[in-house]
Amino acid sequence: MKFEKELLKNKNLVIVLTSQLLFQLALWIGLIGNLHFLQKNVESHLLQSIFLVSGSVFSVLIAPYAGRLIDGVAKKNILLTVGILRMISVGFMFIALATDSVWWMLAYSIGVSCSASFFEPALQAIIVEITEEKDLIIANSLNLNIVTLSRIFGATIGGLLLTVISLSSLYAISFGAFLFVFLITFSLDMKDDGFIRKIKKKVEFREVFLVISERFDIKMILFLSIIPTIFIAGFNLFIVEISSIQNNSSIKGILYAVEGISLILSSTFISKRVKNINRIYCLLVSSFLIVVVLFLLSFSNILLLPILAFGLFGFAYGIFNPISNTFSQETIPNEFHGRFFAFKSMIDRTLIQISMVSIGFLLDLIRFNKVVITLGFLAFILVLIFTIIYINKELSSKRREETSTNSTR
Repeated sequence: MKFEKELLKNKNLVIVLTSQLLFQLALWIGLIGNLHFLQKNVESHLLQSIFLVSGSVFSVLIAPYAGRLIDGVAKKNILLTVGILRMISVGFMFIALATDSVWWMLAYSIGVSCSASFFEPALQAIIVEITEEKDLIIANSLNLNIVTLSRIFGATIGGLLLTVISLSSLYAISFGAFLFVFLITFSLDMKDDGFIRKIKKKVEFREVFLVISERFDIKMILFLSIIPTIFIAGFNLFIVEISSIQNNSSIKGILYAVEGISLILSSTFISKRVKNINRIYCLLVSSFLIVVVLFLLSFSNILLLPILAFGLFGFAYGIFNPISNTFSQETIPNEFHGRFFAFKSMIDRTLIQISMVSIGFLLDLIRFNKVVITLGFLAFILVLIFTIIYINKELSSKRREETSTNSTR
């Protein structure tokens, strides 16, 4: 706890983490409102799902522009502009409520999703600038914990609020949260003029691909990220299937709670223990644990195994996410942070949408057990390939060092 207390004396970091907390809570509260609005105005489940994912599609398309802009201008200005976009988006939702128009709701979803395309990469780029390197892993762990807690409580709060207040009041609360985030952003004290102003050149998004291509470890992180991302995409579908297999609806809440608590505990633990551990090996081990999770889910008819599996996933992802973000922040040059995290966000969002549709199709086609076993084998092959490649690279590097040492003697 001593480390966290010292870190929270960093005013800029407190502002950034508070902004993340309020944004995520408002986002989940708004999502519950969207679901309620769609159920009232759209009968087709297919159309409901299309409206829900449309915002993410636009956020993927805008990601390259977001990355360029984050690296090109002052990041504080990015956050302020995004804050205005969020509030305008909530205005669209008020129009939707007044007119019962799903198209205005779509405008709200697109606006909020596009703001997230700027906010998340900008936040990752800012964290590394306002935090000392020795505290970076702790800052990333705190950020992950905030996102997790917001996911757990945001949807619950939204659902409870709808039992006592109207939809318009629900979105008024979201607007208030966005307004507060906008106001506290003015308090950020950063010497940040933007990369483009320092070097007087045009920032191209494709430049980040050259940086990535030169680093095998970064490419490995991007590929290994596929494993937890696919699991996250199927998260809700898996829980629904497990509750159906066990004929126990109460297990849904247990699985959500176990995963969230495990994630928070593991990310807190790893933030204090990672300094003396090879981070690449941590990523490989945590990826392998997710492989084990997928195979455990094939025995979901046994009461305790899915609970163990979701707890293990929370533990593994609580290690994987802070370490991968910290390693990327330390390895990628500062002037490319905006573009790199925008590119990573674009991959994650695209993969989640494709995986959700694919997993849903496979669940209808080959059923749950075969789906998780198939995903488990594919994930295992990916982990095995990169483990072998990385170990070979490490051995080759040691041989070169020994040869160089012997030649100097």
